[in-house]
Amino acid sequence: MAMVVKNNMSAVMTLGVLNKNSSALAKSLEKVSTGMKVNSAADDNSGFAIAERMQVRVRALDQADQNTQNGANMLKVAEGSVSSTVDILRTMKEKAINAANDTNTDTDRSIIQKELDQYIDQIDDNALVTYNGKTLVDGSKMSKGNATRTALTNASLDAKTTGATALVDLQNRNGESLNILTTDKITVSYVIQGKNYSKEIDIDSVKTLNDVLTEAIEPYTMDSDNPQVRAAYDTYNGSVNSATAIYNAAASSANSIYNSTEASAKETYNTKVNSATTTYTQAISDADATTTTYSTHTGITLSAAMSYATGDVSTHSSQYAINSAILSEHPESDTAYWNSVSAMYASLGLSMNYSIYSSSASENSNNAIAAQTAYTTFSTRLSTLKSEAQSDYDSAVSSAATERDNKISTAASTRNVAVAAAKTALNSAISAAIEVLNNDLDAIGDLIPYKLTMEASNIVGKDAAGNDVYTADKGTALTITAAAAGEKFQLAGFTFNVTDANGQIKKSVNAVLDNFTESIRALNASKDNSITFQVDAKANQAIKIGLTDMRSGALGLKGSDGRTLSLATQENANAAVNVLDNALKKALDQQTDIGSIASRLEQTSSNLHIARDNVLASESTIRDADMAKEMTEYTKNNILLQASQSMLAQANQSSSGVLSLLQ
Repeated sequence: MAMVVKNNMSAVMTLGVLNKNSSALAKSLEKVSTGMKVNSAADDNSGFAIAERMQVRVRALDQADQNTQNGANMLKVAEGSVSSTVDILRTMKEKAINAANDTNTDTDRSIIQKELDQYIDQIDDNALVTYNGKTLVDGSKMSKGNATRTALTNASLDAKTTGATALVDLQNRNGESLNILTTDKITVSYVIQGKNYSKEIDIDSVKTLNDVLTEAIEPYTMDSDNPQVRAAYDTYNGSVNSATAIYNAAASSANSIYNSTEASAKETYNTKVNSATTTYTQAISDADATTTTYSTHTGITLSAAMSYATGDVSTHSSQYAINSAILSEHPESDTAYWNSVSAMYASLGLSMNYSIYSSSASENSNNAIAAQTAYTTFSTRLSTLKSEAQSDYDSAVSSAATERDNKISTAASTRNVAVAAAKTALNSAISAAIEVLNNDLDAIGDLIPYKLTMEASNIVGKDAAGNDVYTADKGTALTITAAAAGEKFQLAGFTFNVTDANGQIKKSVNAVLDNFTESIRALNASKDNSITFQVDAKANQAIKIGLTDMRSGALGLKGSDGRTLSLATQENANAAVNVLDNALKKALDQQTDIGSIASRLEQTSSNLHIARDNVLASESTIRDADMAKEMTEYTKNNILLQASQSMLAQANQSSSGVLSLLQ
């Protein structure tokens, strides 16, 4: 091998190996220090991308799990509030049952009422519980839905029972008679807006369930003895009657003006027609009196001239006919005839021959034609005069009719405008009266909620989504429905109580007849304010829950005016038991909904843990380093680096041998 100084190829090659070993050692050091075999896209571009996506998925699942746990904690707060309300309602039912016992005096019941009022206030406080500043069960977190109306369904009565069924004919579900007698009495009690209403009704052989319901709500309708209600309707009727009287007066005045104008127009028309008739009659008379001259007749009327002309036409035509007949029978060649005629006329001192007779015939013909021409002239003149009179008459009558019709049309338009304006004023007055009436009724307490209805069907009503709600077994059942949808019209409770002639409660009857349970709860219309829990790593993978209103008003325990459920009398306390049962059902339904979602969130959290662990395991397979293997690789690369460093030193020393040649 040649000894060179400029290019020490051994050193250069050894340096390359040194750099390679240094790079390998650096990578091994990175893997050992990070514990990952893929630290960048340069290590494994596809593996790095997959691992990064998996890491994003893991972190998203961790956040979803945290969301799930936070949601569960929120629901625990809501459930705690509802659970407290359920406990309070249990206690309130105990108090109502206590108040329904006649061992208590009215003073005792007033004390129980105070305690009940405090419980109702506490229920409102429970509904205001918050989580992270958000109130949960005050109705602000309801799902989207339409307003619903209360429906109380009785599935214990015979399936054939309707509102038209007589009380004495009522049967249970097995078809057995309830044995309601005409000597019994039935008490109907119900609660709306926190107020108790009750009425005892006599039973007869034809009185139906609808009759009982109508009698029960009758004291709170328009025809009742309620002075406030009567005054409100009296005010309304007075306003409507006054507005109607004003309208009638305006319409009558407009019609009177129209009728007067119409009569005047017709009278003017008749006057002008009469005048035209007179003028026409005179014109006809004048035409008939017009004089002329005919032949030797002077100063004669056209009709007379026509008569003379007609006579002359007849005379000359007849004579001409005779002349023509003789001339035809005896032509000029009949000399014997004409000679005899000439001799006869000569004996009389007259001249006559064929020529003279022929000239006479021509003269008769000409005279007949002249008379006919004169007749035509006279007739045409008379007709023209009468036609002109008729035309003038028709023109005058037509002009008068047009004038009459225009006046009547204008009067009709004026009347219609006036009547329409009066009608508009009437409608405005009626609308204002209705608004005043509604305001008055609202101030009284609103009559609409008391108009309950009863219907037999397997459909009890519609839920907030607008879907039909069926009875539990989809069989026909009797349902009492509130007057309208919304909490304002909520029927909080309804009670039938049948007693016999001695005042004893007929328990077996009431167990069936009074078994009305709430099948649809009254809710106000709501936008979608439900709570959304994002429980997965992708969009739209969420759980939604709507929390209903757990305030006392929504549970039927308090009215909008602050009036609370009353235990003041035994009847009120008895009715309150059913109200509290319905309130408990509402609270338990809400508690069940919350519990089911909470349980689902627990399952969701468990599923998220499993998914996270599996994704993390997959990422570990791609990215995590085998430390034993990497330490072995690191040791190897470290030794190789040291060896290459030593060999580079030896290669650098090989060039120094050239110096010995230069000494």
